[in-house]
Amino acid sequence: MMNAQLARALTAQRNDELTATAARSRAAAAIPAPRRRVPHYRVNWSRTTLTQAGSAGRRERSWVIIISATTRGASPVR
Repeated sequence: MMNAQLARALTAQRNDELTATAARSRAAAAIPAPRRRVPHYRVNWSRTTLTQAGSAGRRERSWVIIISATTRGASPVR
């Protein structure tokens, strides 16, 4: 069995630690986080027919990939 005075001292110390931790959490929450805009990426692709430069009318099919990024309507990141 623990001495009553020792138990009270340990309880008071733990209470002080919890109070200090809660105060730090509240202080950290009061500071606003910087906001950044993260771009949204849109990828489109299509199969198209391209004429090679310098060829005598020879045409080949190729994939065209378009990657675009926009911050308009992008969600803020904290």
